Amino acid sequence: MKTETKSKLLVWAVVFLALLNISTISTIFIDKQKAADNQESFTIDPESSPLSGRYLRAELNFDQSQMETYRIQSRNFRSRANGIIYNLNHYKAQLNNELNSVSPDSSIIADYSDSIGISHAQLKKVTAQFYLSLKGISDQEQTEKLEMIFAPLFRDNPNIQGPGRGTGRGRHH
Repeated sequence: MKTETKSKLLVWAVVFLALLNISTISTIFIDKQKAADNQESFTIDPESSPLSGRYLRAELNFDQSQMETYRIQSRNFRSRANGIIYNLNHYKAQLNNELNSVSPDSSIIADYSDSIGISHAQLKKVTAQFYLSLKGISDQEQTEKLEMIFAPLFRDNPNIQGPGRGTGRGRHH
């Protein structure tokens, strides 16, 4: 092989390896940034957007002082909410196990159902406290936007229908 061809081949190999290194380093940096964003983000309702600091800063125009209060309140909220969500998921799994056992015990089913309800109520309480802490640092315009952001967490779920709201023909055809 000619020396000139070898040189060109080596140059292209170096260029390829340099591009590969740059893309690898970029991917690592981007993943770390996403992980940091997700650590500051939380979602209670899967259909709502995550309430990250970046999202609130963009939507509510929080200043530095408000963001510092947000970070403190958010850490407290996330710590409490994550514990409650863990318990809630545990009770749901246990309820599912009992429902699918060979001889389900109705008193155990009732206990797990009660525990799920209590955990859900606790989650709503800590979410409400977090909302009120953010509302306390917001001006009127920010409060109005905050209400819209948190509304899905406190509004009726349209997928759960009460009496008389079904789509079937009902008792009277």
